[in-house]
Amino acid sequence: MSCHPHTGSPAAFAARRWFSWRALFDGVIDSVRACRRRRRQRQELLDYLASDHRAVADIGMTAYDARAWSARPFWRP
Repeated sequence: MSCHPHTGSPAAFAARRWFSWRALFDGVIDSVRACRRRRRQRQELLDYLASDHRAVADIGMTAYDARAWSARPFWRP
């Protein structure tokens, strides 16, 4: 039996799964970009809430609470 991947039937060759570093790195890059995009959107929302007292009052917070939330690190709930 040979160790070459092209030996055997074409169906057996097509059924094999190949590991793709490119697909792995593309997935990691997409995840990082999505995380950064969500973080940026969250920060924009919190900055807006900290600057507009009427928007904060509409959701039942105080401006002080909004400023405190906007200053917190993104990984803390």
